[in-house]
Amino acid sequence: MVVKGDETLNPSRILNGAGPMRQTLRRSQAAAIHRLTRALGGASGLSEVGPILLRHLVRAVPSRVASLAVPSGEHDLQIAAAYGYPVALVEHVRIPVGSGIIGTVYEKRKPLCVADVTSMPAMQSRVRYRTNSFVALPVVAGSEALGVVCLTDRLDGRPFTRVDVTVLRRLIAPAALALVLDRTRREAESYAYAAVSDPVSGLFNRLYFQMRLEEELQRSERTGAPLALLMVDLDDFKLINDRFGHVIGDHAIRVAGDLLRRCVRVFDVCTRFGGDEFAVVMPGSGIDDAVRVAERIRQRIEAFRFDQSHLTDLRLTVSVGASVAQGTSARELIERADSALYVAKRGKNRVSTGEVHLTSAPGGASPTMSTANS
Repeated sequence: MVVKGDETLNPSRILNGAGPMRQTLRRSQAAAIHRLTRALGGASGLSEVGPILLRHLVRAVPSRVASLAVPSGEHDLQIAAAYGYPVALVEHVRIPVGSGIIGTVYEKRKPLCVADVTSMPAMQSRVRYRTNSFVALPVVAGSEALGVVCLTDRLDGRPFTRVDVTVLRRLIAPAALALVLDRTRREAESYAYAAVSDPVSGLFNRLYFQMRLEEELQRSERTGAPLALLMVDLDDFKLINDRFGHVIGDHAIRVAGDLLRRCVRVFDVCTRFGGDEFAVVMPGSGIDDAVRVAERIRQRIEAFRFDQSHLTDLRLTVSVGASVAQGTSARELIERADSALYVAKRGKNRVSTGEVHLTSAPGGASPTMSTANS
């Protein structure tokens, strides 16, 4: 820690002594920590924790400007919160770890208190600041650095001191805990999502489909609301893999998944059932709504064209089977939708309910109704 300039307050005498000044300072610190801890208790996410922390820091050590930098990757940091100026001015800036004041404090995990920046030739450029003193402290949890806090321009114009560093470090401790808890929560959410999502299509996976289908069937039985299921299959997907390769095949799965999601309501459950087959659970939808949405899906996918020049000949179509719950189990509903899909696959690029199917008409005309056995 670098400290230069006038230090009229002796930190060892104040913090370790037995006088009334020490007791007053410690009571003040305890009250500040209590206020910050209570405020952080209602905060969620870095966007809330950061500003709360800075407000309490500049209240404890009155300053005009403060900032919080956090990692933006393995080798860089970015300003996540600011006090005294809009964070939008600097949020795009990336600070390499080990570079400059913030990067060095983050890397070494040691506070830096500078009373007079003019004594450090490499740090002369401070146009927007009113004083020559600043302090930078790492936000640390155990041996891990979570970020860096910087304060400058004390309101009384005096340099920052070791006493200020001590006060700030004690306040930063509960904020470090809040940041760790928030990161743990976000990681848990990420792991939970990964467990129920398909990495290729970006949709939910079959495990999630089974859980949600059971839940929606129970809700349908309780409320009497209809429930529809669509089974969607990419036509001739093996030929796509054989001709263009599995990388393009995965790309086709992602495209189909994205188009599928765009064609349904936000509360419909889009999943990759397996291979080139998708399933859509549609709460509150009867057979007419299901067929209408299925036809929309079929048309959108048929109309899609790939941007890449080497894929101009690649065309996607789907066959769709639709079914509705009628006091049936999840297994029975899936089997009925699969049977309807099997009927649609006889001609491909069709929508079927098992008894009738909508056949795509040549030349882009409206689909016509045909019997399943035609």
